[in-house]
Amino acid sequence: MKAAVFVDIKKIEYREDYPMPILGDDDILVKVHYCGICGSDITNFKLKMYQVPLIMGHEFSGEVYKVGANIDEFEIGDLVCGINVLLDLNQGDLDGLGIFENGGFAEFVKVPQKYLFHIPNNISTKDAIMIESFANAARGVRLSQIQKNERIFIIGGGNIGLCFLNYLLEEKDPKYIVVIEPHEYLRKKAIEIGANEAFPPIITKIKKFIKNNSDPSYIFDCAGNEKTILMAIDLIERGGSIILEGVFKGKVSFPLFLLNSKEASIKGVLGHDRQDIMNSISLFEKNKIKTDHFITQEVPLSEIQSAFNKYIEGGERSFVKIAVKMH
Repeated sequence: MKAAVFVDIKKIEYREDYPMPILGDDDILVKVHYCGICGSDITNFKLKMYQVPLIMGHEFSGEVYKVGANIDEFEIGDLVCGINVLLDLNQGDLDGLGIFENGGFAEFVKVPQKYLFHIPNNISTKDAIMIESFANAARGVRLSQIQKNERIFIIGGGNIGLCFLNYLLEEKDPKYIVVIEPHEYLRKKAIEIGANEAFPPIITKIKKFIKNNSDPSYIFDCAGNEKTILMAIDLIERGGSIILEGVFKGKVSFPLFLLNSKEASIKGVLGHDRQDIMNSISLFEKNKIKTDHFITQEVPLSEIQSAFNKYIEGGERSFVKIAVKMH
């Protein structure tokens, strides 16, 4: 079968002779239609965080091609999406697709039943690759315990930041919602989706807005680096909440007294469980997601190396998410 195999730092090999997966009694063979490139895929691409060779890809959709003997919830021909359900690495959950096991950047992928979901009838398999991203937003919003009519900043207006924007606008009716993002293209996307303002990370402009509209009560950091975490602590109102959605591998030094004096809380978020995934699917069923704001480029599997390269190139960014098409 055709597959894109991650073999080393910043190197993916396109192959047309990769062995087909061997199906177990509790597995489902999915014929992949599309697979999205996720930020965590890019991190692995740059750093080689997991064992190689590996077929990455954990935001995939397609149709059921074959089922194991013990499968009773799916039938051949069902349209589905594959999503890893909250991996607890401390408990030894090392079967995540596209991370520890081969994932969706291939014509076919073997999926345990627990990681497979039916997609709503009103969306395409291309749109369905966004269900996983919105499950991240669903979890972050749920764990934040945010109520309606809050003042919100989102730091980082890439795919996940824009998913949070869409989700919060639909579910929480904020008093205002502002996106901080260095790339002009992504700032324009934020305004199209419904942000009140979208600023580059220039503190004078941001604080001028705050002076006229009050401090943010919630900040969702979807970028995940030392500068954005420090910015969030600086901008949050007294007693406010900072939600860390972006994944940062390094250490952060911050002014503890400032955090104490603001009596702010910081909460980390990672992944999504079945409830979050079902909440995401519900949004799609209700037509609350406009996926054309998110899936802005599509490439064939044979061009996946160049697609990954786009994410790490310097200069102005001109896309949100790239979808890889298998057939």
